Amino acid sequence: MINNLFENIKNLGYNFFTGVPDSALKDFQNNILKSKFEHVVATNEGQAIGIAFGAELTGKKSCVYLQNSGLGNIINPLTSLCMPFEVEPLLIIGHRHTLEQHKVMGETDEKILKAIGYKNYFIIKGENNVK
Repeated sequence: MINNLFENIKNLGYNFFTGVPDSALKDFQNNILKSKFEHVVATNEGQAIGIAFGAELTGKKSCVYLQNSGLGNIINPLTSLCMPFEVEPLLIIGHRHTLEQHKVMGETDEKILKAIGYKNYFIIKGENNVK
């Protein structure tokens, strides 16, 4: 999936992209920029969820990209805005876990999503020892 992530997402019908840039998702983000799809860079992850929700209301199929360290910023917008209205944008989450500041979220990101019952996501794991 990771090698052709953008193509796979595009083939699933996603046509609107928003999120907070993440170096682990650089190739994915560059493919979005090269495409003709609508794309809004958000200032934070919660804002990206709000933007995606609005896009979904206009008939778009939304994809939100973020680093797992920003997962805490989307729990309330997901559970109080999106999920009650059955609007669940696809989350593309860059998984970080090796550096101390990423350890807690790296160990709990998928558990958090399962705990709230959110199923529409991909966690992209890879090397992330960049300092």
